[in-house]
Amino acid sequence: MRITNDLLARFNNNDPTAHEELFKTTFADLTVFVYRMINDEDESEDIAISAIRKLLSNKDLTFKAVEQLKAYLYISVRNGALNYLRSAQKEDPFRKLLQDQMPVSEEPVVNKKYEMDHMRKLIEAGLGKLEKQCAAVIRLTMLNKQPDEIAKTLNISPNQVYTQKSKGIARLRTFIEENGSKYGIPVVIILLAILCKLYFR
Repeated sequence: MRITNDLLARFNNNDPTAHEELFKTTFADLTVFVYRMINDEDESEDIAISAIRKLLSNKDLTFKAVEQLKAYLYISVRNGALNYLRSAQKEDPFRKLLQDQMPVSEEPVVNKKYEMDHMRKLIEAGLGKLEKQCAAVIRLTMLNKQPDEIAKTLNISPNQVYTQKSKGIARLRTFIEENGSKYGIPVVIILLAILCKLYFR
């Protein structure tokens, strides 16, 4: 989770653009953290979204340091996960570890299990299955290029950009669902990474 000091400052000043950026920056990591606790993809997403919304809705809340903001979010999703487990009357093998051993001021190392190089390999493999133009549109989109920029770069119309983007996302989703398990990475994590890149930027 990479929250910069600049993002923190803009968040503290209630900059609307900071809210969107904070969501993109934290959503996937918080979802992974919750997923490790409750092993439920949909609920993990809901708990992460609820924690972020709670943070963003409190206009009076500010933080002096990035680590304080991270700690707030991880504590919030941890509590949400524990509440879910209690309400569902499920056994939680991680509860004692989280409550008694994990320093709340320290960011959990949750992504070692989902190494980025494996994630990139899977995405690259999926892109390799797409037509050349379709793959180019997806790659440029992941580089935060706007449709007009992509159209100009590839010498195609904006409508073609949207068509290729939609087709590419659908095919990538199918490829990841069919091949994600081979890499030992939960499908939801890969999909979140892609969707955050393609939809929230």
